[in-house]
This record gives sequence, structure tokens and C-alpha cells, in this order.
Amino acid sequence: ILYLVHNNRSYHQEVMMILKMAARRQRVNHKNIYVGTLIDDPAPDYAKIAQGYGLFAQGPVSDPKDLAAAIRRGIEVVKRGEPALIDVVSDGR
Repeated sequence: ILYLVHNNRSYHQEVMMILKMAARRQRVNHKNIYVGTLIDDPAPDYAKIAQGYGLFAQGPVSDPKDLAAAIRRGIEVVKRGEPALIDVVSDGR
């Protein structure tokens, strides 16, 4: 199994719901939108967490130019019958 973690460092689905409900109720206060939804101080290192469980893991991959090589390395590990994880940092949207 090759795990690709879509790491947007937030609970972005919650942000979208907050925006939708605030607009519906005409209570948009952009200062409060991200309260309790960001996971960035400190940002979790999912690769280190996975390595702690004995998985091959890479990342965080934040440059799109590095993603293809990371996926290739992950596929090679999976071909050997081992699980692999790639922590891919992405935008919230």
C-alpha cells in the first residue's frame, strides 16, 4: 500500500463549512474563521510518525517538482511488499 497524505495542515473542510454557514447567517468575520482549524504550530511530520511505526516514509514534500521522484521511490518500496507513506504538503484549497 502506498499512502499519499494530503497534508493541508488544517481542517479545511471545516473552514469551508464555517464560511458557508457564516455567509448564510450574515456573520462573516474573517478573523475567527481559522480558530481551531489550523494544524501548523507545530506542523505535524507525518513521515516521522509513520517511520515510528516502521514504515518507509518520505516528506514533507512541499515542492511539486519533488513529488514524482518521491512517488517513484514509494512505488519501489511497495513492489518489495512493504507499505510506504509520502507526506505531501498541499494548499487548503
